[in-house]
Amino acid sequence: MKITVGDNHLALADLIALGSLDTQIELTAGAVKRIAESRKIADEHLDGTSAVYGLNVGLGANVSMKLERGSTADFERSVIEGRMIGIGEPLPDSASRRALGIRIANLCNGNSAVSPHVVEQLVEMYNKGLTPVVASLGSVGSSDLGQCAQLCAAALGIGEVSFRGTRVSAFSALIAANLQPVELAAKDALGLLNSGSVTQSAAVEVIAELGVVLAAAKQVAVASCEAYGVNPGPFLPEVVATKSVPGGDDASRLIMDLLHGSWTLEEGAIDQAQHALSFRTLVPLVALVETHARSFMDLLQQECNSSNDNPVVLLEKRQIRSSSNFQSLAVSVAGDALSIALTHWSNATANRTIRMANGTIEGVPRYLAPLEGHSVGFNALMKSTVAMATRVRFEANPASLDFFAISENAEDVASQFPLVVEKLGRQIGWLRQLVAIEAVTAHQLLCLRAEVKRGKAAKRVIDVVGKYVPLIEHDQPLGHFVNAVSNSIARGELA
Repeated sequence: MKITVGDNHLALADLIALGSLDTQIELTAGAVKRIAESRKIADEHLDGTSAVYGLNVGLGANVSMKLERGSTADFERSVIEGRMIGIGEPLPDSASRRALGIRIANLCNGNSAVSPHVVEQLVEMYNKGLTPVVASLGSVGSSDLGQCAQLCAAALGIGEVSFRGTRVSAFSALIAANLQPVELAAKDALGLLNSGSVTQSAAVEVIAELGVVLAAAKQVAVASCEAYGVNPGPFLPEVVATKSVPGGDDASRLIMDLLHGSWTLEEGAIDQAQHALSFRTLVPLVALVETHARSFMDLLQQECNSSNDNPVVLLEKRQIRSSSNFQSLAVSVAGDALSIALTHWSNATANRTIRMANGTIEGVPRYLAPLEGHSVGFNALMKSTVAMATRVRFEANPASLDFFAISENAEDVASQFPLVVEKLGRQIGWLRQLVAIEAVTAHQLLCLRAEVKRGKAAKRVIDVVGKYVPLIEHDQPLGHFVNAVSNSIARGELA
C-alpha cells in the first residue's frame, strides 16, 4: 500500500496503515517544495539579529546562549543524544513505525525548517523497513521530546532499529540499506524532536481498538435488553425526539434497528411500564460514548495532520515565530472525557449483567442455572463483573491535570497526553472483558428463553457467542468461555 503525504488529510485508516511494513510513503511535489522553502527561510534567519529558538540560540534553560556557527554539527548531534531519555520497554514495532510515518507527514507542512536531505533520509528509512527502537515511557505530552530523539537518532546512525526481523544498530542497518548517516544543519535536531508523533501513534491504535469494542458493546447491550424483556418505550424515536441530546436520534435509530424482529416490539408483549436505568438509559449512553469517541478521534486526526513545532516557520510571511503547537491539551482533555464516558457505559454494563444473572424472571431458573438448588450458576461470575467494572472506573481518574514544573520553571504546564492514552488503552481492555461477560450472560438467558422471537442483535449474539459457549446446564468453569468471547470481540466478530 502506498500513502501519499503532503497535500491530503490523513484519515484514521491511513494512520492505522502507517504501522504496517507493507505501507510505503511518497511525498507530493507540494510537500517537497514546502520543505525546501521552509529550510531557506531558516537559513535567512541564521545570521539575523533576532534570536530564534534552536536556530541561533540554545534550548530550554540555555535559551539566552548564542550558538556559534562553527559548532553546528556537534551541537545538533548533542541535542539528539542529550535528549534520548526514553525509558521502559520498547514500543511495538508497528507503533514506532507509525510514529515515524506521522512525523514525516508533519514535516510536509513546511513549518519545521528541517533540511530536505534529512526528510529524504526519514522517508528512505521508512520505505526500506528501518524501524527505530523507541522506549515506551518518558513523555509528558509537551511533544514526545525524549522518544522522538530515539525515533530520529537512527537517521544519524545512533541507537537501534528493527530491520529485516532483527534488532540491530542503526548504523549497521543504514549501511545494509545503502544509506549513510546524515549530518544535521542548524535547527534540524529541534525540528525532528518537536513532535507528539509517538503518543499520536499509540492513540491511533487505542481509537481503532475502541471502535471494535464499542461496536460489540452496543450489539450485546441491545441483546441484553431483549433477553431481560425490557420495555422498548425509551428507545422509540418519537420519545427520544422530545429531548434534544447530541447523537440521540442516531442512537435511537441504531437500537431500534438492532431490536428489529424482537418479541419485545410486539404490542402488549411487555407488561412492566419501565425497567432499571442501566437498561432504560441505553439511548443517552450510546449517544454519550459516541459523541466523546468522535471528539477524541477528530482532535487526534487534527494533531496527526498539523504542525507540532516550536518555533514555527510561517511560509507566506517568511518568518519564524515562537509557538505552543507542541502542547496537546485539547486532545488530552478529550481523552479524559472519553474515559469518563466509558466508565458510565461500564457501570451500566455491570448492572445489566448482574440483573440478568440474579433477577427474577418468570420461567427462568435462579442464577440462570437450569439445575436449581445448590447450583451457583452465573452468580459467582458477578465477582469478575465487578472486578472489571472497578478497573474501568479506576482508569477514569483524569490524567491531564497532573504535572510538576521543570526546566527552571519555564515548563510549568503539560497535557500528560501519553498517560491519558495509556490508561485509555488499559480501560478499553477491561471494558472488552466486561462486555464479554455480559455477552456470555445474555447468551445464557436468551437460550433459556428460546421460545421468543429474536431481534437482529440477539440473533447475532447467539450466533457468535454460541460458537464458543454452549448452554450452561450445570456448574462448570466459566472463565475460559469469557476469555474466548473476549478474544472474538478483539477480532471484530461482534462488530
